Amino acid sequence: MAAILKLQDASSTWRRFITGLRTKPQKAIIQDEQNRNLGVVLPMEEYLLYEQEWEKDFAVADRIQEKMKGYNSAYVEKQIEKAVAEVKAASNPAKPL
Repeated sequence: MAAILKLQDASSTWRRFITGLRTKPQKAIIQDEQNRNLGVVLPMEEYLLYEQEWEKDFAVADRIQEKMKGYNSAYVEKQIEKAVAEVKAASNPAKPL
């Protein structure tokens, strides 16, 4: 769950910052005293687009997880290792002497 800051609870500096974003929607980076990036403020429309993308991406992971139920993880790991070894062997054929 996202943290919510209500403007009425914010400092006057923060209120001016957010009000400025209202009039000219844009990304805003939040930095600490050492100029390290800590966070970002996005227009709500952009955030909602990201959220839709995340949901699609996680839906794929959920479908894969559902299909993998009942598989022995050790067997799957061995099959992956075998496939990786086969691809590496095909990619790097031994040079004749």
